Amino acid sequence: MFRNTEYMSLEQQAIAEQFTSMVEAEYALCTSEIQCANKLAMLSLESDDVEEKISINYACLEIDSIREYWTNRLVAMMQIVEKRNMNLAIELSKKYLKITENAR
Repeated sequence: MFRNTEYMSLEQQAIAEQFTSMVEAEYALCTSEIQCANKLAMLSLESDDVEEKISINYACLEIDSIREYWTNRLVAMMQIVEKRNMNLAIELSKKYLKITENAR
C-alpha cells in the first residue's frame, strides 16, 4: 500500500506493514458495527407513557452516537486508503459497502 517503503527505516517499515495488514480487518469491523448500531437505533419500542417514549428516544440517540463513532473511524480509514491505493479502496467499498464503481 505504501510506495516508498524502501526508503523507510526498519521501524517505519514494520509500522507500515502492520498498518497494511490490519486495513481490511478494521474496515470489516467498522462496517459490521455500523450495521449493528443502525439496527438497534431504529428499534420501535412502543409505550403509551410520555416519559417512557422520551427515554426510548434518548436511548436510540445514544446508540446512534455509537454508530457515529464507527462511521468516523471508517471514514478516516477510507481517506487514508484512497490516498495510498485507490484500487484497494474500490475493492473494499465493493466488498463491505456494496458500492459499485459507477456510484463513486
